Amino acid sequence: MLLNNYYKFFGISIILLSIIGCGKKNDQHINFDDPRSVRNIANNMIDETIRFSASGYFSSDTSRSIVAGTEKSEKSKLGISFSLIEKVDDEFKVVYNTGVLEGSFNKCIVDKMKFSSDGIEMIYYNSQDYFLGTGGGDVYLYVINFIEREVYYGHLIAERSSGTSLFLSENLTNPMLRRFFISYFKKDYAALRIINSDKL
Repeated sequence: MLLNNYYKFFGISIILLSIIGCGKKNDQHINFDDPRSVRNIANNMIDETIRFSASGYFSSDTSRSIVAGTEKSEKSKLGISFSLIEKVDDEFKVVYNTGVLEGSFNKCIVDKMKFSSDGIEMIYYNSQDYFLGTGGGDVYLYVINFIEREVYYGHLIAERSSGTSLFLSENLTNPMLRRFFISYFKKDYAALRIINSDKL
C-alpha cells in the first residue's frame, strides 16, 4: 500500500515537473518575426501607448531584442522616446531608454537600419515635414545606437530671415554617420549652413 502511494506520488511529481518545464520552454520561444508578438511584449513591459515596435539585433549580433517607441503629449513633457527590451534571466526587461527627444510619431519615418557589416542594427527616425510650415520650422533626424547607448541627431532649422541651418550633435564623430546626416539634408537644402549650437 505504501509502495503504491509512493509510485503515485512519484508519477504525479514527474507529470507536474514536465508541465512546468514545457511551459518555461514555450515561453522562451518568442516569434520575433511576428509584429503582433513583438508589440504584445512591448505593451507588457511599458505602461504607455506603443507607437512603434520592432525586433532586431540591436545590442548583439547573435540574439534579438525589441525596441519600443512612445510619445508624450503632456505640456510639461512633449516628445518621443525609445526603449530597449531584452531578455534577462529568462524574463523580458527594459534595459535602456533614450529619454524624451524632440519629435512626433505623426507623419514620421522610423525604421531599422545598418551602417556596417557587423550585423548590428540601429533605429532611424525622421520627423519629415511635421514641424515645418510656410514660414519655416524644424526637422529632427535621429540614429540610435543601442550598443553604445548613444543618440546621434541632426536638427534642421529653416527660417525665412536667416535661411537654413543644420546642427549636428557633438557625439557625431563617426565620419560615415556624419556624412549621412549632411548628405540627407543637402538633397533638399543645398545651401544649408552647419552651425555649432542648437537653437532649441
